[in-house]
Order: sequence, then structure tokens, then C-alpha cells
Amino acid sequence: MKALWQRIPFAYQLIGAFAIATICAILIVYAFADWSIQERFRTYRARAATLQARPLQRFLTSYYYRFGSWEGLSELLNPQLQELPPLEQPLMIADATGVVFISSDPKLLGRKLSERDLAAGVPIRVGGERVGTLIMAIPAGTFSPIEQEFSQSVRDSILIAGVVALIIALGLGILFVRRLARPLEELRLAAEQIAQGKLEPRVSITSSDELGRLGQTFNQMAESLQRSEQLRRQLILDIAHELRNPLMIQQSHLELLLDNVVPPTPQQLQTIYEQNLLLGRLVRDLQLLALADAGELQILRIPTPFSEILQRVVTHIQPALEAKQIKLEAEIAHDLPTLAVDPQRIEQVLLNLLDNACRYTPSSGTIWLSALREDGVVHVRVRDGGPGIAPEDLPHIFERFYRGDKSRARSSGGTGLGLAIAKALIEAHGGKIWAENASEGGACFHFTVPVTDNLS
Repeated sequence: MKALWQRIPFAYQLIGAFAIATICAILIVYAFADWSIQERFRTYRARAATLQARPLQRFLTSYYYRFGSWEGLSELLNPQLQELPPLEQPLMIADATGVVFISSDPKLLGRKLSERDLAAGVPIRVGGERVGTLIMAIPAGTFSPIEQEFSQSVRDSILIAGVVALIIALGLGILFVRRLARPLEELRLAAEQIAQGKLEPRVSITSSDELGRLGQTFNQMAESLQRSEQLRRQLILDIAHELRNPLMIQQSHLELLLDNVVPPTPQQLQTIYEQNLLLGRLVRDLQLLALADAGELQILRIPTPFSEILQRVVTHIQPALEAKQIKLEAEIAHDLPTLAVDPQRIEQVLLNLLDNACRYTPSSGTIWLSALREDGVVHVRVRDGGPGIAPEDLPHIFERFYRGDKSRARSSGGTGLGLAIAKALIEAHGGKIWAENASEGGACFHFTVPVTDNLS
């Protein structure tokens, strides 16, 4: 049965669920209404019996007042009561102590009634004293023709209303299912195309409810997949390009040497060696990024005064800046803490940022380096004196092999992995890194290293 239900299309399942729920509701209402009518009629019968008891109450009151007791009444009434048709509740008369001495049911004679039974009866009082209680009979069996006709009309009305409600519910259910099934079907078709490697399909957004938000999430996922695929393809092309240049240079020099076209010279060997170093650097950079992606990048944390790291980096970069006649203005706060970091990795980040700033700062320009402690982090800024970063390039500046300056040759611009590596290293330390265009001019790179859980 479960397998059969699972084979039914989802739209028909929903319509069937609407129909079953409506039918169940109709049956419940029908059963409750029928029971309620029966109970109401019984209540009305009991009230009618109470009203009919008034003449008999007056007779019994007069009898007791006249004779001073109930003596002789049972011989007078009991034989006549035995001839009554079956009753749902027998007629009973109890004395002052609550003992039944007259009843249409002989089995009840001599029974002592409870306080509840006596409270439901009609009291017989003489001189202000309760001398007996009259329990009126309620006829058993079917209701009267008028009562049956009324009850049947109510049932018919409920059935008609139920059929109308079922039709309306099915109509609304079909409309709802169509509204639900259309975007789901569109989503299914788009997902099938994406599963086949076609990442262009998008679903239309026609509402802001859960379905609309699902469509937006799907489109965002598709865009992310498409961009990831584009980046993957571009990454392969970039890696191939980065590897091809040094390999071709090495190959050409080695071919010349092997064919004895030119004799080996220190300059040729130096060129081959430098290209080999470039290949090794590129492979190491790619390996580092692969480890970062896999969450296996090892950070050897050592308690290190952060100001010492900055001073070493400034000392290391100074000759390169002087060769280009670039001035470095460093503003390092005196209260920088001792942090449990990997000093070599932090130095690598700083050198990448300063090297990048040096590349874009014109000769005789200035690079600004600052570091201060704020809100539980050490905040480092590196601002260059260049033209800044194009707004369309800012979101992608930390992507691998991404270059905002497409005209810059790769031989002068490095491997294009420096900022991606800096991002991976800072995030491995639990920090953040970002870039912006400074209001004073130039591009400004920021990164933070948390002080929490470090040595201070």
C-alpha cells in the first residue's frame, strides 16, 4: 500500500489528502450533529415530562393532605402503571425517606433513591414539608414523526453542506496544487539540467513565500555552481599558463645545450635555475592552498610579540623599497600583545601585502603600514600610493590567479596567488582579511588576528 501511494504523483496525493480530510470532517460533523440532536430531544422530553407532572403533583399533594399518608395509593396506582408501554425512564413515586413505593417497573419497588435522583424529580410538599418525590416517566423507543422528520432534515442539510464543502475543498485544492506544482516542476526541470552539467537554467520567482525563497536559494546555488565551474576552468587554464612559460624557457635553453648550438654559460644555467625556482614556488603555493581548502593547513603557534614580527618585516622589505625610491611610513602601537601565532606565516602575509603595495606604488611614492589593538584583535593596515582597485575587481581580489590589471605581464606580477595565500593564512589564524579603496587614495588592505585565547 505504501509503495502504491509513493508511485502516485505528488499533485494527486495532495488532492487526495484534501478530499480525505474534507470527508473525515464531514463524517465527524454528521456524527456529532446526530448525537447532539438525539441528546437535545431527550432533554426536551425530560422537560416536557416535568411540565406534565404538574397535574399529577397536585393530585398527590391533595391525596397526602387528605389522608395524611401514602397508605392505599400503591394499591390504587401500581396495577395501572404495570399496563404502560416500555419506558426509557419508569414513573416512580418515593416517600419522604426516598424509598420507591410506586413504580411502573416492579423491580424498582422498595429501592432507596439517591440524592441525585431525588433532585431530578418533582418534590411533593404539604405544609412546607417534603413528603415525597415524583419521578416522571420518559417514553422509550423512536421519536415522534415530527421529531424524526426534523432530525432527518438536519441530517440531509449536513450531507448537502458536506457535498458542497467537498466540491469547494477539491476546487481550492486543485488550484493550490497547480500553484504549488508549477514552480516545483520548474525547479525539477532546472535541477535535472544542472545535474547534466548545464549550469545556465534559472527558475522564475513569482512570490515571496517559502516557494519564492526556495527559488531564490536555488538560483543562488546555480549561480554559485556556475561561478565555481568558471573559476575551476579558469584555474586550470591559469595553472597551465603559469607552468608552460617556465617550462618552455627551460626546454628552449636545454635544447640549445643538448644540440651544442651554444656552449653552456653561467647565464644560461642561471636562467634555467631561476625558472626552476619559479616552478617550485608555484607548486608550493598551490600545495598550500590545497591544504587550506582541505582544512589541513598546519599553523605552528608560538608565543611571539607581534611588534617584533612587524619590525622584522619592515627590515626585510626596506632594501626593495629603497631601490624603487619608495618611502615606508610605519605606525606601530606600543601596546601590541604577545600572540600565539605562526610568525613565519604572519610574515609571509605581510610581505605579500607590502610587495603588492610596492608593485602598485609609483617611484618616490609612499606606503603606509599601521598596527593597533582594538576590540579583542590586532588590526593591521597596509595602504599603497597607487590608483586603487576598480570597484568591479574588489569582490574578486582574493581569488586565485585573479588580476585586476589584465595588461600586466605575469612575469612582473608574480603567480597571482599571493593574496589568495594571505587570505588562507589569516583565516587559519581565526582572523579576517579584506580590501578597500582608502578615502585618502590608493588601495588599503586590512587583516585582523584575534587576541582571545592568545597570550597577552
